Amino acid sequence: MTETDLACLKSNVDKLVEIETVRGERLTAKVICVFDGEDNADVFYKMIPTSTPEFYSRHLGAGGYSLLLSEIVSVKPAQ
Repeated sequence: MTETDLACLKSNVDKLVEIETVRGERLTAKVICVFDGEDNADVFYKMIPTSTPEFYSRHLGAGGYSLLLSEIVSVKPAQ
């Protein structure tokens, strides 16, 4: 993940982003918070179980997830 990707995560808190992981996964997620400290830097997010963001409010779900920043290849704002 580049500094540009990290900046994208930080500037999109409470917004939707598309994340690509080192395992080849592509996630559409709502960023909850980004922790970029020295130990276990990660992003907390809610998974969006649809490829149509306008239906997002129907799929809020209760839980959130976390992903280590080192496992992220790229980040971009969701279309």
